[in-house]
Amino acid sequence: MSARKQTAAEERIVNELDAILPGEIDRRKFLNGAIGTMGAIMLAGCTGGGNGDDGGSGSPEDTEAIFTTPWKIEPSWGHAHVAEGLGYWEAAGVPNLNAQKGNGSDTESQNIGVGNTPMGIASLTTAVNFLPGSEDTDQLNMTMMALARGRPLLSLIWNKDVMSDRTDLEGRTVLLSSGFASASWPVYPQIAGVDASNISTQSATEAVSPAKLASGEVQAVWGSIDLLPDYQAQVDAELGVAPLTAFGPFYGFPLWVNDQWFENKENNVEFMAQVITGYFKAVKWGLLNQSEYLDYLKNEVNTNLQTWTEEELVGQARVNAAQAIRPEMKDEGLGYFTTEGMQFTLESAGPALTDSELRPASELTDTRAFEASEKVTFSDDEWSTLQENAGDTWTLFEEAESEG
Repeated sequence: MSARKQTAAEERIVNELDAILPGEIDRRKFLNGAIGTMGAIMLAGCTGGGNGDDGGSGSPEDTEAIFTTPWKIEPSWGHAHVAEGLGYWEAAGVPNLNAQKGNGSDTESQNIGVGNTPMGIASLTTAVNFLPGSEDTDQLNMTMMALARGRPLLSLIWNKDVMSDRTDLEGRTVLLSSGFASASWPVYPQIAGVDASNISTQSATEAVSPAKLASGEVQAVWGSIDLLPDYQAQVDAELGVAPLTAFGPFYGFPLWVNDQWFENKENNVEFMAQVITGYFKAVKWGLLNQSEYLDYLKNEVNTNLQTWTEEELVGQARVNAAQAIRPEMKDEGLGYFTTEGMQFTLESAGPALTDSELRPASELTDTRAFEASEKVTFSDDEWSTLQENAGDTWTLFEEAESEG
């Protein structure tokens, strides 16, 4: 039995103990003492555990699986935890789906692609870097089932007192604000039509990036647009912002499944349709009910968020609202994508990120589960609320994409 299956079995048992043990008793100590050498698996069998996260036989309702997000439990990536914690997945027919925080899109794309986790979200531009494999990494075998977030995080953010426009990079130093940014940086010079050899780069963490831009140590940052409020708060100058989508309809963060897991999964299309339905209903609730969403995350899911200021929480939630939705999703439904849109991103980002030939979009996408899911659309009033919740970031994307 895998460690992950045993951990999941223990979690089920602890939940059941909650219903019968007094509050002062440590459930895990009780569990460890009670089962002794029998092991968690025997007790899990007695209490009716699921079939494990490798699919196997059984109905979707009995299947346990992990759904990984690209990053920590923050407003940008809290929707999967809402889907689990507020019962959206359970209502859709997949009650045993567990949201799991990630450690960056580069790591999570590889985890999904090699089968460490069966499904989850990872940036398309970062995944492209790893899809073919290399001497250090295995080839990734995964397929896009929906577009979990419509737009990518990546943007060039620059000091307008120093740079005249988004291409004024010769002799400049650009800060690459994360591993995600470092892996994807070659895309920008290519699509912007500038000579990368005349641009210096530094690597740093997102935590120190605003200070480096504010001090003038770097003149621009390539990184996540959800940190824009931090840059605006620290830099005493007008900032220019060029999101990746200013250069065309780049896709953001697909919902991927591992190919082997999906092929071996009974009722695979039905199961993923239910996953998609529950996830996007949770996303819609969070986008339209911003205050309630943030309160739930910081009070019920990740109490570390209570150390954030209200401005930090709302700022990230606003960027998330603008990124999550492409205009066509209003009527077509959250998660909507096309093979043509996927192909554009592959052709635009692929040559800058890998020398290997990528599989065509037709082999990297599967629309069946999305088509079978319950579409999560927006009324005109809901669309207005979404725009209001997204604030200035919505306008930023609209203007940048119209100019591109």
